[in-house]
Amino acid sequence: MKAEILDHIERRRLALADALDPLGPDDWGTPSWCSGWSVHLVVAHLVDLAEGAMAPMLWDLARSGFRLDPTLDRRARVAAAATPEELIARLRLAARGTFRAPGAPLTAVLGEVLVHGADSLGPLDREIDVPPDAVEPVLPVYRRLGRFGFHARGTNRVRLVATDCGWSDGSGPEVRGRAIDLLLVLANRGPALARLDGPGVEVLRDATR
Repeated sequence: MKAEILDHIERRRLALADALDPLGPDDWGTPSWCSGWSVHLVVAHLVDLAEGAMAPMLWDLARSGFRLDPTLDRRARVAAAATPEELIARLRLAARGTFRAPGAPLTAVLGEVLVHGADSLGPLDREIDVPPDAVEPVLPVYRRLGRFGFHARGTNRVRLVATDCGWSDGSGPEVRGRAIDLLLVLANRGPALARLDGPGVEVLRDATR
């Protein structure tokens, strides 16, 4: 299973690099789906994670009083000093990187790539074709984290059903859609709601109002 997840991580990073290649300067400056970050900053963050090592991250965390979000933001802005071309090249070189927070599963790395890939391409009306088998192992992890880690309100009151793989979870009104769109909703990415069906979608919309 570990080798399979690692293969998915590598393929998703390489696919994202390919999708970023044709973007122009205005595209890189577009606000992403990750609040407060441009497409350039999201990609810089992904590169920083792909290249990451534990000792420098712990040092940066200590400097921030062990506050994770400010640490990640500062590191992303440092990485964003690189040009888009440099970031794409570095993403390809680090495509098999496995850095993650202590105790976090390897699937969390895959989730970062999937969600931030959508963060960067979604606002540009672009999308990578993500096979559902690459998303399915991440869904249970984000299901556990969604409410607390991402503040995805309402997801605990609905049943999520993937229409392109065998995954489902929860109770209540159904929310049906592709695995990748369910993952994005669990990560609190509101634009994905428009691609979902079922009576539970309104529950999620109400929760975010």
